[in-house]
Amino acid sequence: MKPKHLLLLLTIFALQCTFSQTPEKVIVFKEDPHNLYNFEPTDTTSLFYLKLVPKVKPTACLVILPSSGELVESVMAQITLHKLAVQKGMLVVFPSINWGTNRFNEEHKFLDVIFKQIVAQYKIPKDKFVIGGFSGGGMISLSYAEKANREPGATYIVPRAVFALDPPVDYAHLYHHAKRDVERNFSEPAVNEGKWIMDSYKKEFGGSPEEFPEEYLKYSIYSHSDPNGGNARYLLNTPLRIYTEPDIEWQMKNRHRDAYDMNSTDLSAMVNLLQTKGNKKAQLIVTHNRGYRPDGTRHPHSWSIMDSKACLDWIVLQLK
Repeated sequence: MKPKHLLLLLTIFALQCTFSQTPEKVIVFKEDPHNLYNFEPTDTTSLFYLKLVPKVKPTACLVILPSSGELVESVMAQITLHKLAVQKGMLVVFPSINWGTNRFNEEHKFLDVIFKQIVAQYKIPKDKFVIGGFSGGGMISLSYAEKANREPGATYIVPRAVFALDPPVDYAHLYHHAKRDVERNFSEPAVNEGKWIMDSYKKEFGGSPEEFPEEYLKYSIYSHSDPNGGNARYLLNTPLRIYTEPDIEWQMKNRHRDAYDMNSTDLSAMVNLLQTKGNKKAQLIVTHNRGYRPDGTRHPHSWSIMDSKACLDWIVLQLK
């Protein structure tokens, strides 16, 4: 048995042991032409979502998105947010999105299909959806909310609130961060990720931020180069809860990164901008020494920086 196969089986077993209700898998599309879900050894030929249905009539829908390359089953084994939400009468959905594009058009379309099914089946009001995720999943959640507010009617729902764990939000900043990682040539994971990011952006946006600034401004969730924050201005009326753990000592020791390379730099700037422009429901949660991966490895970019109970309390408050 390959190590990845064993890891998947252990993850599923742990999920079954810790959560009594078995999630239901709903196949949406038999094919995945845009490679929205890509992680071996799972079936990457179909698109689906896992749903957890409360015993009572659902009052709201909580949507939780994985990070890039992460199994939906793995997410459920790392947090308790879904279990707590079901106990509160919410329907919880885990869409099979962990790859895809940087423009998120196909990801948004897939989410709309899911949301339409949920509303039709459970009669959940379209203004009772909360969406969030970790890293890439947080990016999709934020960009969906921006699109919903920027282009009324372009999305099936308008999220009532959004939460995100340490998402990159400024593509131009992330490109330069990736370039520095490659030039430093210190950490193999950082170098590989940096090369992948730069290649991906060059293919999708045409080149570097200096060559195609308008493309980066058009698709970034937040743009520090724009006094109005770029697309972030479309979040002025959306309750936000953003998590980040800027462990500079860990980053310097393990990646030779500094404060200029962290997601927290842009996240703090984005939330500060929103607050100064009147969004009193935009929150930045800065954590310390909470970031650990499932195997116990210290890593500030992890699901564990979120306190599931505190996040659910915030979600419940936004739904009132």
